[in-house]
Amino acid sequence: MTERSENFMKAIWDCRNNQGADTEEKLVSAILQVAAETVRSYNAQDNLIVLDKNDMLQLAQEIVE
Repeated sequence: MTERSENFMKAIWDCRNNQGADTEEKLVSAILQVAAETVRSYNAQDNLIVLDKNDMLQLAQEIVE
């Protein structure tokens, strides 16, 4: 596991244990929020922020390695 994936997992566990993500819905929401903050993003037209799909897949792979 890389340092980035360890930090990601710590943030998820923090949400679960300390911020009230105590249901499946809240945990999934926390995962999505932390992922959006962790994954590389770019500014696009019309003030949109685009998440890098390849970076998200790379993070997922880092977690299981």
